[in-house]
Amino acid sequence: MGIAFAYCIQRDHTVLNFLFVGHFRLRLVGQVLCSLCLYMAYSKENVDMRHAPFIRGLLLVLATFIIAPGELRGEEPEDRYNFEFVTAPMVVSNPNFGNGGGATFMGLFDLAPGNENVQSSSLGLTGIYTDRGSHLLALGGNVLPSEAWRIKTAVADIGVKSELNVDELPQRADFTTAVRVIHLNVLYGFGEHFFAGMRGVVKDIGYSPDNEAGRQYLEAVNATDDLSASLGPVLSFDTRDNRFFPYEGIYAEATLMLNPTILGSDESYGVLDGFINGYDQYRPGHVIAWRLYGRFTPSDTPYSDLSTLGRKADLRGYIAGENIARHLISAQVEYRWKFRPKWAVVGFVGEAVLFDPGDLSRDSFYSSAGTGLRYLLSEERRLNFRIDYAVGEDYSDGLYVGISEAF
Repeated sequence: MGIAFAYCIQRDHTVLNFLFVGHFRLRLVGQVLCSLCLYMAYSKENVDMRHAPFIRGLLLVLATFIIAPGELRGEEPEDRYNFEFVTAPMVVSNPNFGNGGGATFMGLFDLAPGNENVQSSSLGLTGIYTDRGSHLLALGGNVLPSEAWRIKTAVADIGVKSELNVDELPQRADFTTAVRVIHLNVLYGFGEHFFAGMRGVVKDIGYSPDNEAGRQYLEAVNATDDLSASLGPVLSFDTRDNRFFPYEGIYAEATLMLNPTILGSDESYGVLDGFINGYDQYRPGHVIAWRLYGRFTPSDTPYSDLSTLGRKADLRGYIAGENIARHLISAQVEYRWKFRPKWAVVGFVGEAVLFDPGDLSRDSFYSSAGTGLRYLLSEERRLNFRIDYAVGEDYSDGLYVGISEAF
């Protein structure tokens, strides 16, 4: 096992992060977890039935990892899966969540250990709590049982205490967003690098104002509680040499998510989004990574599904939900320098345009820049612990801590 100490300073405060990495072999843990969750799910004495949808999502995730791999391989499981366990305490200081901490636990394993063309699968659990009262509890990962199949599944419970500065309001708009999400993505390969399949998402979103300005803001953007499901086709292209920290290759994906009224939406609508990421190692230890992203929604899209800055990696340094519009197009470039066997630094810049049709102006453009530090958790799989600090416009900034790269 190894221990790494990461030290970072953001403005006038110090963030100390102790990173612990443990490695061990594991067998039968999946069966034990599944049995425990099944007992909890069907024992009314132990489970508040209001949480039944969340527990069903948890069972879906575990079933994907325990049952699907053997079925899709078409063979008996190997005795050893080259299991590796990584855990890292988390420090959070970003515009979306506030300041706080938590932990991430991730298991890495090989479902096809004899096939070099099949990369490692992963299952991770993350929990975060902040000084605002925001929280995140998520379980999910990726199953890669063979060269042909790629399965991504997740279940999450999220509560965000938003503090938005809106020009039209006399004070800061404070409100709480509660989200529960179940996600399943199943792809099957054709040709050498192409994959196609379906994605399904079930989400339960609720809003509650925390002050008068928050109430006015939620009314202005027509933010209403929503329980709905979406389903859509996915097309992917992937030539990366590694999915955690690529040196070379292209990774692209396009999705059309359909939200019909029959699945709970007030109005039927669709969301088209896609990205293309590129990676080029122009000399050993020096990688240029770039990303183009686009997201397009129709006029009847509800507030919860509009495009926004600060969601995922597009763009870092902004508060998700503070800047919203129907369409988003963004571009990023990131330089990654591995200056020691286990250490790397990155620098990145990004530009985005967030706009409604017919309302494109200079105010629609946003910039972002930042730097970060990487520590290698798994040499075999190139899995990094990352700390990124990004700044946007109008004094917007954020500290991002996690496992694996932003893109």
